[in-house]
Amino acid sequence: MHAAGLRSLARQGWLTAAAVFGAILLGGGGSPAPFPEILLQVLVALLALAWWLSGDDDNPRAVPRVAILLAGLMISVPLVQLIPLPPGIWHALPGRETAREALALVERENEWRALSLAPARTLAALLAVIPAALVLVMVAASGRAARFRVAGALALGGLATVLVGAAQVSQGAGGAMRFYIPDSAALDGFQANHNSTADVLLIALVAAIVVVRDAALHGGSLPNRRSVVLSLSGAIALVLSIAVILTASRTGIVLLPLALIACAVLLKPWLGLTRRTAAISVVAAALAASLAVIGATRIQVFDRVEARFALGRDMRPDLWRDSLFTAQQAFPVGYGMGNLVPALLAGERLEVVRETMPNRAHNEILELAVEAGAIGLIVWGVIAAALVTAAHRARAVAPANARALALAGAACLALLALHSLVDYPFRSMSLAIAGAACAGFLLPPRGSGFRAVRSIKGNEER
Repeated sequence: MHAAGLRSLARQGWLTAAAVFGAILLGGGGSPAPFPEILLQVLVALLALAWWLSGDDDNPRAVPRVAILLAGLMISVPLVQLIPLPPGIWHALPGRETAREALALVERENEWRALSLAPARTLAALLAVIPAALVLVMVAASGRAARFRVAGALALGGLATVLVGAAQVSQGAGGAMRFYIPDSAALDGFQANHNSTADVLLIALVAAIVVVRDAALHGGSLPNRRSVVLSLSGAIALVLSIAVILTASRTGIVLLPLALIACAVLLKPWLGLTRRTAAISVVAAALAASLAVIGATRIQVFDRVEARFALGRDMRPDLWRDSLFTAQQAFPVGYGMGNLVPALLAGERLEVVRETMPNRAHNEILELAVEAGAIGLIVWGVIAAALVTAAHRARAVAPANARALALAGAACLALLALHSLVDYPFRSMSLAIAGAACAGFLLPPRGSGFRAVRSIKGNEER
């Protein structure tokens, strides 16, 4: 492809959109399925390289400085943990006593070693976060139209998930469309974790509605008529809501009303809600939800969803307790990114040992505390604070079209953050990249007119 064509693809956001769509298709297998993730890492690297090489002084290198800072912070923790340390330093680190004694048996305790107890695991964690950092920079450097194409890629990824999920549900467990968990009976899509599938669908729901909104108000590709916009939006919401329920993700189902509220806010120009109509709508929605639940209990395919909400023992509190204890043993430095499993196994209480091995803490904050200690908590706290600040600024001073996309990005990040309290959405490459794209929506787009940004070369944006 000649340079002008490549530059056009970069300027219009197609390269970034391809990276995001590819992430949904390839990034959901986790460490048990490394080959698709390797393909995704190579794909994003190639697309990012093409994006960079296509740029001139204005496009696409006009990246907000805050995006460069955030991307650097994202990769900083695992990167620092790979730096070799002299014996005198790593011997003194908390939680290293057992490792030092084991190395002493083979007379290797005086070698230089990284902060991470298992550098190979930390290197894998670094390679997993780099694509998300690249996507954040690419989205932040994009203009308004390009960002909406990225939002369209998120919505398209949700649609692809629904199509594949419909085949999975119809075929049942053991079907040919089960990519990672053959014996699953839920709607899994392209993810190995049905909770991640629910998050993909929730993000797709919000992204689809903001695309519909833009197409009606600014794009001109959709008639700006109340009946058309609300009918299309309602159909999208219905399909994706049913799909979320079919994932049998309890937290995903609980978060669904929050996603629908975000969609309602985006559709405010057509809803014409007053206090009275809003109250009527809430009552009507509650009645509709009650009827839907009653009807679902009579449909066989929803039996598994209903069973997921039955009272029973949940292992998460035990995992949280053991994770907190494990984090305290190596605080404030942690054991190294990617090292939760070996660290947690050493601190697991005998009374909760099961035949299955704990793979995650099911709480992102606790898992980060185990792997990165206080440094990781501070770094990601800074990232969260920067994104909250960016969301507030976009709400206050951005033009309407950029403000709507920023609202959609903030809503999606809030959904992921809430789910991360009981699961690990940011450990999925699919969701990490989707979240990075949503974070990019919060930053001032090029040519937005509400905040000047400088390019990496230092040129003032025109």
